[in-house]
Amino acid sequence: MSGFIQELMVPLQYEYMLRAIWVSALVGGVCGLLSSFVTLKGWSLMGDALSHAVVPGVAIAYIIGLPFALGAFVAAIMATGAMAFIRAQSRIREDATIGIVFTAFFALGLVLITKYPSGVDLKVILYGNIMGIAPADILQVVLISVLTVGVLLVKWKDLMLYCFDANQARTLGLKAGVLHMLLLGLLAATSVAALQAVGAILVLAMLVTPGATAYLLTDRFGKMMWISTGLGVVTSVAGAYASYFINGQTGGCIVTLQTLVFLAAFVFAPKQGMLATRLAVRRGIATTGEAAS
Repeated sequence: MSGFIQELMVPLQYEYMLRAIWVSALVGGVCGLLSSFVTLKGWSLMGDALSHAVVPGVAIAYIIGLPFALGAFVAAIMATGAMAFIRAQSRIREDATIGIVFTAFFALGLVLITKYPSGVDLKVILYGNIMGIAPADILQVVLISVLTVGVLLVKWKDLMLYCFDANQARTLGLKAGVLHMLLLGLLAATSVAALQAVGAILVLAMLVTPGATAYLLTDRFGKMMWISTGLGVVTSVAGAYASYFINGQTGGCIVTLQTLVFLAAFVFAPKQGMLATRLAVRRGIATTGEAAS
């Protein structure tokens, strides 16, 4: 038994594993917190768009030697502005606009990467590099995370109302346009932070899955935020830890674990799970039958 415990403690003896675990926990918690708002607003496609739109910014930052987070954030803001401009100047639906812009930005990023292969590491952009994250990148992740959490804690009620009903928010005197841009900015910044942990391909999962899981487990938004944040932290820590033993890609382990937790909630959630819903339907049919007889 003692040998088994010692084996489990092996990853904690390496500095790079400890660093990867706590950075993953930080990113997972921030993504989980923001995930509640993304889920309530129905912005899963927007999250996917921004996570892919940052690729050319990262590529350019690598090429000219700037912090990749700066390039990624600028690219995300440009993509957001492009979506807003096309939407305002045409009759194209929002989903089509998002699809056009994010694929265009992603394609541009791939062109830059293939044009300057020695200056850009494609695997780092697409899959993340949490095990080899540099101190400068850790600082960027921490600053983005602190800023995002601070803004959400201060403005969460306004953002909640805006995500639930933008028209009601305007009626109460809130500036819906400002809240819209604020949420987009936070989404872009968090996508940049999560890029280090799971890469551009899997950022969407970290921004959607914890919130979707929490949505199945509670009807109150306050609890939903705490559950979503907790799920993001726990699954990120467990995924990073498990990746050592199975020799798997860290981001893939994290997202796979989050998906398994979602599936468990989807089936077994006490009120909104599949089993609970079917049981409620059967009880309703039985009650109706008894009343008819």
